[in-house]
Amino acid sequence: MKRRTSIIEAAQIVFFNKGFEQATMQEIAAEASLGVATIFRYFPKKDQLIVAVASEIVQTEIEVFEGIIHDQGTCYDKLERIFDTLIFFQQAEHQRNSKLIEAFECYVSMSKLSLDDIEIYQANYNKLITLFTELAELGEQDGSLQTDGNTRETIITMINVFGNFSKKMAMLNGIDAFQTQVNEVQQFKILKKLFLDHLRA
Repeated sequence: MKRRTSIIEAAQIVFFNKGFEQATMQEIAAEASLGVATIFRYFPKKDQLIVAVASEIVQTEIEVFEGIIHDQGTCYDKLERIFDTLIFFQQAEHQRNSKLIEAFECYVSMSKLSLDDIEIYQANYNKLITLFTELAELGEQDGSLQTDGNTRETIITMINVFGNFSKKMAMLNGIDAFQTQVNEVQQFKILKKLFLDHLRA
């Protein structure tokens, strides 16, 4: 298990620096200080390693959101913390993961065939949906949110929009050609306020 983890960590670095298409298993083996045959023993195809890297990133997000959702506070309080966390994900120390997930989603959408082991990523993604469903149920129970029969759908949609915006900001960070006239911190504040004002009971 420790060796598998070290391979995934090495792959994250190589994929970030070279991209999924250009990175080779030999480069990942070198980064992990292992023979390429060992890499293939754990991941017979590069696509399996790409999925493993993306799945591991989502797993770290699950752990963060579990901590928030299972902590004390109202649904509204927890949603505010989730939005703040999603803003944090686009900051420097998390930009590699955000960029890799954005690139992974593009890679999957452009692939002509389904990726090997994609169900592992889907299972982790479904865990996130389950957590946000649990949060919506809390909102219906504690009275901190407006409820109109679509609380679950509304919360999942808002978190998806906010999360995708955060990933996009991380992806384009530092590229002058994509800078808008509105400071990104201000954009996050505006979006957060719009969502929370809509949800507040």
